[in-house]
Amino acid sequence: MDIDWVWKLQNDENKALTEIYRLFRSECIDWLRNNYGVDQDDSIEVFQNSVIVLYDNVVSGKLVQLSSNIKTYLFGIAKNQALNLQKYNKRIATNEIKDGIEYYVLEENEHMIKEKELQQANTAIEILGDPCKSLLQLYYYKGMNMEDISELLGYKNADTTKNQKYKCLKRLQKIYFEYKGSITG
Repeated sequence: MDIDWVWKLQNDENKALTEIYRLFRSECIDWLRNNYGVDQDDSIEVFQNSVIVLYDNVVSGKLVQLSSNIKTYLFGIAKNQALNLQKYNKRIATNEIKDGIEYYVLEENEHMIKEKELQQANTAIEILGDPCKSLLQLYYYKGMNMEDISELLGYKNADTTKNQKYKCLKRLQKIYFEYKGSITG
């Protein structure tokens, strides 16, 4: 005698769910692991979700009569759940790989851009020449203060050196952007 699972779920859901769980849990989990490569934890979750879907289908009226046995119906739900899980995991893995590649490419491009800009800046400094080159290198690379630079380079005072540094920076910017434009343009 076949059990009317739909009727049983509608009238004594706790007993019916407990019985379905007891009858099919381990078999379904093994079947998912063997046929769909789903690991133990995911297989348990897929089975539990499948029982919930079965129950929801009965309660919502989506399932009023089984055209197959309960095991076939439940395993069909589990199969769909497992396939969805595989698609999700594949999409996540693909996105992680894609994101990793994009990050690497961006990092490499950024590194190349910085290196190119550094080369252009060095070229601009060489074109700038002395005394500006020396003044800027002493201030920015060696971290010297204006008084020491004034004394070393023979400027009248720190204010004169500061004014000269400003003029040198403006000239350097002009050279840099002209040089950069001649390379890219």
